[in-house]
Amino acid sequence: MNHLAHLVLADGSDGLRLGALLGDHVKGREGLKALPESWARGVLLHRHIDAWSDRHPAVRAFLARLEPPWRRYGGVISDVLFDTMLSRHWERFGPVPLERFARSTDALLARHADELPERLALFSVWARQHQLWQRYQDREMLAQIFAGLARRHQRKSPLARGLVLLDRHEAELESAFLTLFPDLQARIQAWSECQSSMSSM
Repeated sequence: MNHLAHLVLADGSDGLRLGALLGDHVKGREGLKALPESWARGVLLHRHIDAWSDRHPAVRAFLARLEPPWRRYGGVISDVLFDTMLSRHWERFGPVPLERFARSTDALLARHADELPERLALFSVWARQHQLWQRYQDREMLAQIFAGLARRHQRKSPLARGLVLLDRHEAELESAFLTLFPDLQARIQAWSECQSSMSSM
């Protein structure tokens, strides 16, 4: 799952949503100790979502169909493209209209900019300036995202050409997403209920 999906799946407190975006910036247990409790719970939820997604039969089946070198990088590329599918099916899965969701997310990140890791704070400014949350179906935006992934990877890879995977496997990606996302929602509901039970003991 990528940024948009993590934010939607963390629907709840501001702390959970911030933790959802911090998931790729906080390492290990020590990193969690420095965070407010709700942020730390959001990071843990992010980690659970990534683990559940990686093991999900629909995701594994999709990746298994890919030829080299796409199979090696298909997980990274499909994470981004699942946000494209989430945007496409926003009326079904989005908690509020997308424009409102985007404004709320940008405002949340702006309020906490001084508390965020520098890389996430810079990303939040870029996301607001480029209207990222509303543009996951925009090929130009997707091309920028994949180009950025390729730069950070720093090795020869097909990441910059991630749109090829969409063009070749759009129906399979959409099918995998529509199987995966409701399962994640159900798992998160159970996880949240478990967390609530533990906190009330």
